[in-house]
Amino acid sequence: MHNLIHRRPLAALALLVALAACGRRDAGPAADTTMVIAPPPAAPSVTAIQVGKRLGPDRRVSDTTSVFAPRDTLYVSVVTENAGPSARLTARWTFQTGQVVDSTAQAVAPSGDAAGTMSVTEFHVVKPDGWPVGTYTVELWLDNTAVGSRQVQVRR
Repeated sequence: MHNLIHRRPLAALALLVALAACGRRDAGPAADTTMVIAPPPAAPSVTAIQVGKRLGPDRRVSDTTSVFAPRDTLYVSVVTENAGPSARLTARWTFQTGQVVDSTAQAVAPSGDAAGTMSVTEFHVVKPDGWPVGTYTVELWLDNTAVGSRQVQVRR
């Protein structure tokens, strides 16, 4: 019986050590569960609208002006940032009376800048028999949102 009395505390101690070891899991440092959330893409925007008589090889207006002769071609160059491949620009030309002279839409074409976020889109209107003298307005939309306008004068 004396042997049994000494064994009970030892058995209880062994049981406590075993339970403590089972409950404790030493798996090393805790895994990093922090989620990295990418910032939302920048909103598309128009950063420049130029009107003029000629375009350069980069589709930008190389001869900016707001005064034209009746037989001139009227160019507008639109620089956009962050416009996706499905983005569309629309240019609507109106005469001072409100009459629509031309309305054209086209996809925004990437221009190959280093960051891949800038695009230059060109629109033009021409009237071989000559524009009536007066004020013309070109209104621009990016994906059906108005983004700007420019007025030009046709003079003799």
